[in-house]
Formats: sequence, structure tokens, C-alpha cells
Amino acid sequence: MMKSIHEPAREIPVAYDCDLCVIGGSCTGVFAAVRAARLGMSVALVESNILLGGMATAAQVNEWHSLYDATHQQQIIGGLTAEVLDRLRRKHALVDLMREERGPYALFNSAALALELDALVQEHESIRVFLKAACVGGIREGNALTAAILEDKSGRRAIRARMFVDASGDGDLLRRTGFAAWRNETLQPVSYQLLIAGLEQIEERTGKGIWSQIRHLSKDFDYPLENATPWINPSHVPADIRNVYGPRLNGVDASNADEVTAAILESRRCHRALLEMIKSRLGQEVAAVSLAHSLGVRETWHARCMHRLTASDLLDGISFSDRIGRGTYPVDIHSSQGTLLRYLNGKEKVLDRDGKVTWRRWREDMGSSPTSYEIPYRCLVPESAENLLVAGRLLDADREAYGGVRVMVNMNQTGEAAGVAAWWALKQGVTVTQVNPRELRRALADGGSLVP
Repeated sequence: MMKSIHEPAREIPVAYDCDLCVIGGSCTGVFAAVRAARLGMSVALVESNILLGGMATAAQVNEWHSLYDATHQQQIIGGLTAEVLDRLRRKHALVDLMREERGPYALFNSAALALELDALVQEHESIRVFLKAACVGGIREGNALTAAILEDKSGRRAIRARMFVDASGDGDLLRRTGFAAWRNETLQPVSYQLLIAGLEQIEERTGKGIWSQIRHLSKDFDYPLENATPWINPSHVPADIRNVYGPRLNGVDASNADEVTAAILESRRCHRALLEMIKSRLGQEVAAVSLAHSLGVRETWHARCMHRLTASDLLDGISFSDRIGRGTYPVDIHSSQGTLLRYLNGKEKVLDRDGKVTWRRWREDMGSSPTSYEIPYRCLVPESAENLLVAGRLLDADREAYGGVRVMVNMNQTGEAAGVAAWWALKQGVTVTQVNPRELRRALADGGSLVP
């Protein structure tokens, strides 16, 4: 039985009054804040970590997928995603690459992105950033929020705002103020990244991939093969660094503090084992460079919104009158058995946990296929909410649809849409459910988004 204590009621000082409060400083949250600030709103941006950028920076997930349709010819994602990639390109902090099945993509330096996001936010005097600040609650009057409650080094403080965006990933504001949320029974796995130096020289010397040379040592070093082959990816910026994605841990609820702690400690133990495997077999010149500041989380909670995006919405290329974003990343579902990627062209790729790849069709060849899918605004509007929107992982989507839209180039668009929608609702004096989709798309397009 869980024990409890009583905390006496207390007055909470107001740290800031603003037009918009954004909970979560991932790229999704940053982009919501910047788009709103560019439209004249005063914004509070609240992040629980020391870095802005979320998974792309703190978790060292340093890849953004294609901004183009499935033909790889027409750009369908613009806005702040394209703007930030251009900024990194000018700083020589990314490399542009190509995959045959998915099109052009970019690998970037996560630290450089964090610095660029700082610069982007600091260009707007109307944005006030709160780092190392956790949202622990909110004040709700009917179906409207009036304040978010934070805990940071200064103690318990409040931010009063007229509009709110929850881009926390776990619904820190949404759930703690009583708006409906749900979870899939089986969550996608978490992972934890490590940057390693010295692997490039080994690969050049041996002519073989790292994992193929040490996999047989897994049992001796207690590296859990059931958690799938680690991804040892080139970082490219700089070239001699490898970004190790892994292990992928299944059955972890990353919205549960105790499970997060256990997952991080187990992941670091596995990375330690991996390093020892490499050193014992391939040489002592290998060194750990940087551990991620955050667990890599694919999924926890979803808001219960006005519309739940489905797999058929994506894979059939359904068009929505309230579309706010587009994408092509395949339905990508990780499990304890491996990974399934289902593409718009009717093909699917299955990667088992040993790395074996199988191609097959999930839909017969119909001669033509959708070249992109759309994300509707309604997936960002919580049921009954008047002045609260969600963005990023919290959007309402079934398991398969979420497997496609969850990547950062898609989630970034939901942040921009939420920031612009908050501005439009405040300007017109309406609730978030009453935002005019045509006017929203026009305002997004004016800011560089590619939403026809």
C-alpha cells in the first residue's frame, strides 16, 4: 500500500504573465514558441532539461528524415525545420545523405543544434525561457487553463497565460489538469545513446562492421541480445565519432520516474559492456565521448483529441480540410521481435532483432500510390479544451499511424501549427476548437510552412 503525507496549502508566486505558455522545449516546443513570438505573442518556454531540442539534442538522436514527398522530387516540409537545417548547413554542422527507399535526410551535430536553438530563441525578446523547470500541475477553471505550476531551483512558481501548448511528450500539463489522455497497451521501446571515438579507424583497419566482430562476445559480457542489435551510426560531424543507438528496451513506461531511472542505469550498463567488448577484441583506442542527457523516448501518452489519426488515414493518403502538416516517413513499429517499416508504395521492410532484412508487400501493386500523408489540426485539440493545444508525441494517433508521424520532421510541424493556432484563437477571441482551418493554413504558409 502506498503511503502518503499531507502537504499544506500555500501561496504560489507568479513568475511570469504572458500570452502563451509552452510546456516542453523540444524542437516541437521551440518551434511553437518561435512561431507565436514572430506573430507578436509574449511566450514562456518551459523545459525540464538543460538543453533545448529534446530528443534531437539531449537524447542525441541526430537524424532528421526527408522533407520531400515519396518521389523525392517535391519538397513538402518547410517552415522552421528547413530554416534550422539551413542554419546548420551554413555552420558545416550537418551532412546531407540519401536513402533509396526514404529519400534525402540529414545527420547533424546535436550540440551544434542545441546552440542554434538557443540562438533562435534569443532572437526573440518576447520569449522567456525556463530551463531545469518541471511542470507539476496547473490551474483550471472549467475547460480553460489560467496557469501552469512549475518546480525549479527557485521553488514552486506559476506562469499565468491566456493560451497553452503542451509539448512535454508525457502530457505533464494536460494530464495534471484533468484533460483526457490514453496509452497504447504496448509502447514503443526506449533507447539511450552514446558517442564513441575510435571506431572509424577500426573499421578502416579491419574492413568490417564493429558489431559483426564482437557479437559473439555478448554472453560473456552480459550484453542482452534480446534487446536487438545496437545501431552504430556514423555521426559525420565530426567524422571520427560514432553514435551508438541502443540498447532498445521494451516494456518501459517513460512517464514513470522509477522505470526511467531503471532504464537509464541498465542502458549505461549495456554501453559499458559494449565498450569492454570492443576494447577486448579490437583495441584500446576506443573511448566514450558523451552520454546522452536524456533517455530516447518514442512514445508514452496521447491526448484524447477531436480526431484520432489512423493507419488508413496515412497509408491511403487521406486529405484533411484542416491539414497542418505532411510527411512520408513509413509506419515504423519497434517491438521485442524487431522492426517493421510499412511504406506508402505498398512495400514493407521487416528487420528481425538479429539484423536480418525481409522485403514483402502489405498492399498489392495498384499502379499508383499516395506520395505523402497529412496531419490534421484536430489531432492537436484535446476534447473539451478551450485554450490548450498539444504538439509532438501527445498528438492523438493509433499505434500504426503514430509509428509514422512520430519522427521529428513531422512533430516539428505540429509545434508550428500549435503556436500559430494559439495566436489565431487569441487574436479572434475564440477557443482552440473554433480556429478556422483555412485561416490557420494561410498563417502557416505566411511563415514558411508548406501546407497547400
